[in-house]
Amino acid sequence: MIDTSHLTVDQLADAWQHIHDTSPADEADPLVLECAGRLASDPGGEQAHVWVAGLVAMSGHLAWRPGKAAEQAALDALREAATALDGQSCSHDDHPYEAEMDSLEDEIWTGDNGLLTGELASPDGGTGAERVLCPGNVAGWARLATDMIAPFTVRSIPAGAPKYHHSSIRMLSGVVNDYPYGDPQELLAGEAVCLPDRPTRGVLAGYLVTMNATCWYAASERITDRSALDSMVKGIQAAVPLLGDEPCAHGPKEHPDTNDPDYANRIGYLLRSPGGRAELAEDYGWDEEEQADDEEERVEAWVCSAFLHELADKTLEVLTDALQSFEPAGGDEPGGGGEPE
Repeated sequence: MIDTSHLTVDQLADAWQHIHDTSPADEADPLVLECAGRLASDPGGEQAHVWVAGLVAMSGHLAWRPGKAAEQAALDALREAATALDGQSCSHDDHPYEAEMDSLEDEIWTGDNGLLTGELASPDGGTGAERVLCPGNVAGWARLATDMIAPFTVRSIPAGAPKYHHSSIRMLSGVVNDYPYGDPQELLAGEAVCLPDRPTRGVLAGYLVTMNATCWYAASERITDRSALDSMVKGIQAAVPLLGDEPCAHGPKEHPDTNDPDYANRIGYLLRSPGGRAELAEDYGWDEEEQADDEEERVEAWVCSAFLHELADKTLEVLTDALQSFEPAGGDEPGGGGEPE
């Protein structure tokens, strides 16, 4: 493991900018642990914004495949910081981090979020250091990073999915309700290839839910070219190995019902951003009391690996059955890789 204890803040800040979703754990985790440790030692202190910024900068790694110790240390420190900073005075009605939420389409932040420099670029230059370094703004970034790493484990995130996601919901709603606005085959094929190589848990869950919501239309006689179905099968087969293998902690009635394609279509895109998940949590009336109720759907079950494995299996079954009615593409089996496992 790399020793980071001797690095200055400037050296650490430079190193953070080079950590991303492809960074090996032995390179990234020591930086995460150092940053999280410094934040945990004074979560509401004058330098809290620096350490929150560091964990935000490394969130691509933390949301993908961090070491367990690094992930837990980061989450604990971010939650402590959000709590400590929320308790400090703030006179602002809104904060700069909220404006950044509309750009979180794939939940990977690029560049400086402004917390290190105390400046946040804006077209009119009206966002100054005082608003960027406001405890409420720093706490907001801490909550966003926490929710991206571990969806549905933190509250008080402003509700509202990115505009692009709501646009996608509307377009796919037309498909699943059988009045498509464009070429449904192109829309479904485009959805099938839109999953990033290293998606966050929320983005991965949203993708698989979207594939399930639209599979009935893809399998219907409305689609006359097998290429869209082949793309969907291939995309799901690539997505399933990315799911975690955590044991399911839910009761028999706590997994979501996906029998309404239009409802599932909306959920598929709400899952892909902190603001979208906050919007979904509002629909569920998410509060502490409800989490103790094992007789109803739980909102966090939408990202449960066991649920998503089952959902992917059902979706593949529908698509592969439908592909039997098409002539083989160039002699290949459905999906270009044989029957799904």
